[in-house]
Amino acid sequence: MDSKNNRKSIWGWYFYDWASQPYNTLLITFIFAPYFSSAVAENSVDGQTMWATMIALAGIFLAFTSPIFGAISDSAGPRKPWIFFFSIMYISGAAYLWNATPDMANVTMVLLMFAIGMVGMELSQTFVNSMLPSLASRAEIGRISGSGWAFGYVGGVFSLFIMLLFFAENDAGVTFIGIPPIFGLDAAAREGTRFVGILTAAWFFIFMIPFFLWVKDEPRREKINTAVSKGLSELIVTLRKLPKKRSLAA
Repeated sequence: MDSKNNRKSIWGWYFYDWASQPYNTLLITFIFAPYFSSAVAENSVDGQTMWATMIALAGIFLAFTSPIFGAISDSAGPRKPWIFFFSIMYISGAAYLWNATPDMANVTMVLLMFAIGMVGMELSQTFVNSMLPSLASRAEIGRISGSGWAFGYVGGVFSLFIMLLFFAENDAGVTFIGIPPIFGLDAAAREGTRFVGILTAAWFFIFMIPFFLWVKDEPRREKINTAVSKGLSELIVTLRKLPKKRSLAA
């Protein structure tokens, strides 16, 4: 790969971090999580408990599946079809959060779709990260990985500014700069805050385009069932070690 195409591929790889970061920044941390606990759930205590429980369950699912998908990403190739599939999970999970109306009767579907999007984000990152060794030398991987993280962090902050300035309303029905949510969104129905799911999904959809266009994929190197077997073996070994490692078993 010539240097020009290689730089383009690396920038495409960076754009994954820019595209995916709002799920962490907007949904898990600053906008949707507080809104869910304070306005969607019956009360804030139950809301925080349900939220933490769903994140824990998603984490357990990832703990059991990540070794399998990690083995596939390292050995099977190509990776973009997997990333595309998990991207659909990300976008679907984020976009569904628009339906999280204040004091809704059944929050289970909202929590489930949030978890689906979170799993999609984490597993897509597994495959994206496995592409880095084909884009750079071993000596450059650390620098490029750090630059990608920084680029993603900036994207997350930028998306947060957009939400706070133009969409997320306070109790008075206005945003941080004192205007109603744009696009005619109904502040009384908390549509400005609920728009965070749509923004996160659209952000990911748009900014993943450079990744899919610029980053080169690799041909199949190993059968998927062989890679799955490797992943299951790694998982079994890890589970057997749990009783001996209190930090992991806790």
